[in-house]
Amino acid sequence: MSMSVKDAIAARHSVRAFAKKALTEGEITELIEAARNAPSSLNSQPWRFKVVTAAADLAWFGTSEATRKQGWLSAAPAIIISCVDLAHYIKDSQAAAFFFRDNKLIEGEPMDGIDAYVAREAAAAEQAKFGACAMNTAIAEAFLMLRATEMGLGTCWVGMFDEANIKSRFHLPEGYRVVNIMAVGWPDEAEVFPRKRKSLEDIVIS
Repeated sequence: MSMSVKDAIAARHSVRAFAKKALTEGEITELIEAARNAPSSLNSQPWRFKVVTAAADLAWFGTSEATRKQGWLSAAPAIIISCVDLAHYIKDSQAAAFFFRDNKLIEGEPMDGIDAYVAREAAAAEQAKFGACAMNTAIAEAFLMLRATEMGLGTCWVGMFDEANIKSRFHLPEGYRVVNIMAVGWPDEAEVFPRKRKSLEDIVIS
């Protein structure tokens, strides 16, 4: 299946009903590859993805207090846990700034601004670092969702979860933070309701 980016944007919607059809390894790779190619501040690429496909783990998502027992999650053939690596976010940002300056790709006040930005991020509290990483990861996930739509798949971004519970069950590394979880699979919807969006007049500042 192939469609334009414009068509994918128009077709994408949150899917909460999935067919009993597994995703192949190749299909999952396509999704992660789309996310991998997203832009990020100073090319820091702080995102890390845990793809969950085991039946017991999928059942847990639908019955656990960690996700407020949203039962429909259990029917998804895959759930992607989107995480960020806070430590490498700083290291990779510092490395990018060094590369720009050392190779004279950016000079003068713009480069001074980049150095100041990286220093500020390095000294920031964890929650501030997490916010910056989450912003970058959201871009990557948008890429993933549009690629999924092009492939005929459905996705649903879920922000209600208990982070500590999820980190413990899936043994996520120290220093990782969970941004959200995303259900992915082949849609099996009885009806697709129109999405409500604000008008251009509501969102464009004159």
